[in-house]
Amino acid sequence: MALLHSDVLCPHCLQELRSKDLKMVCNICRTPATPTKTELLLKKTPKCKRSDCGGFASARQCTYCDSKLPSDILDYEKYLRFSILGITGSGKTNFLTTMLHELRHTAGSPWVLSPMDSDTTATFQENDRAIYNKRQPVGSTKPGEKPSPQLWKIKDKNRMTNTVIPSYSMTIFDGAGEDCQRIEPKISRYIEGSKVLVILIDPLALHGVASSVPQNILSWSASSPHDADASADMVEGLATYIRQNCGIALGKLINRDVAVVFTKIDAVKDSFGSATVMQPSPHLARKGFVKSDADAVDAEIRDWLESQGENTFLDAIDTNFKKGSVRFFGVSSFGQPPTGSNQLGKVMPHRVLDPLIWMLSKEGIVPTL
Repeated sequence: MALLHSDVLCPHCLQELRSKDLKMVCNICRTPATPTKTELLLKKTPKCKRSDCGGFASARQCTYCDSKLPSDILDYEKYLRFSILGITGSGKTNFLTTMLHELRHTAGSPWVLSPMDSDTTATFQENDRAIYNKRQPVGSTKPGEKPSPQLWKIKDKNRMTNTVIPSYSMTIFDGAGEDCQRIEPKISRYIEGSKVLVILIDPLALHGVASSVPQNILSWSASSPHDADASADMVEGLATYIRQNCGIALGKLINRDVAVVFTKIDAVKDSFGSATVMQPSPHLARKGFVKSDADAVDAEIRDWLESQGENTFLDAIDTNFKKGSVRFFGVSSFGQPPTGSNQLGKVMPHRVLDPLIWMLSKEGIVPTL
C-alpha cells in the first residue's frame, strides 16, 4: 500500500507509517472504529461504535506500538530524530534540557517549540525547574528503565506564509549512560532509526584532563569515575552495534552523521583561552549554520585532544566513522562550573544550540553560510 506521503514516521517507535498502520480510535474511550462506506464517502469522522459512549473516532493510534499519535501526524514536512549517547556523568539530560530551553526562550529564534504529549511536557518541566529555578543539575537517568523519548514539534517562522507555517516532528532519545556502554535491544530502535547520533563526552572523565582541574570543580561537577578509555570503548561498542544491525561490513567506515559534543567546556576553559569555542555562537543570530565558525571549533577540539594525549579516543572516531560525517562541538549546559555540591550559579548556557543547528542544516531546514 502506498505511503500516505513521503517519510511519515511514528514519533514514538520511528516506524514508517502506511495507511493500514493508522488506527482510528474514539477520543473518549479509545475504542478502535472503522469508518463506514458512507463516512468514507462524505469524509466524516467515524462515530464510536460503543452505544454507551457517543464519542467520535478522531484520534489516531500507531498499530506498531499502540501509542497515541498527534492529530497532525500527516502534516509535518520533516520527521527529525536523533539519539543522545554518552557514558554516565557526561551530562546528557542537562544538555538536552538547556538546549530545549534556549530554543524556546532565546529572543530572535525563528523556531517555535512545543511538546507533543503530556509525558514530554512533564519531563521537560521537571528538569527545567530543577536547573533554572532551583539551580540544581538534573540527576543521571536510571539504567534499565523503559526508553521514553521526548517528542517535540517545531514550527518554522522563517518559512511562514500567509496561509501555512511549516512544522517538523522531532523525536529525541536520551538513554542512561550504562545502557549506552552496552547497547541492548530496548534502545536499538532509536539508535538505528536516528538520522544523527549525538555522542556526549565529559572532558573531566578523559584520562589526563582531570589532573589539571581544581579538585573542588571535579567533585562538584558530579563526574563519575571511569576507566581511562571508557569513552573510546563506548564509541567502539556503538560502532559495532551499528554495523551489526545496519548490515555494514566489519571494517567498513560508517556513513552516519555524528555530533561529538564535549560538555562542561567551561571547566577546561583555561586550556582554550580566547579560542573560537569560548566565543559566543554566531549561528542563531545569523539564522544559519556558520561553517567557518564550526570548522574552527572542530579543529580546536581535535588539537586539544591530541595535546591531552587522547589519541585512543580520536582513533576510535576516525577508524569507525566516515571522514566528513563527524563534527566536534564544545558546549557548557550551565555556562560556568557549579558553585557547590549539587548547586549551580546563574545558568548561562554556552553554545548548546550549535549541534542542533548543524542537524537542521543537514536536513535543509536552515542554510549553511
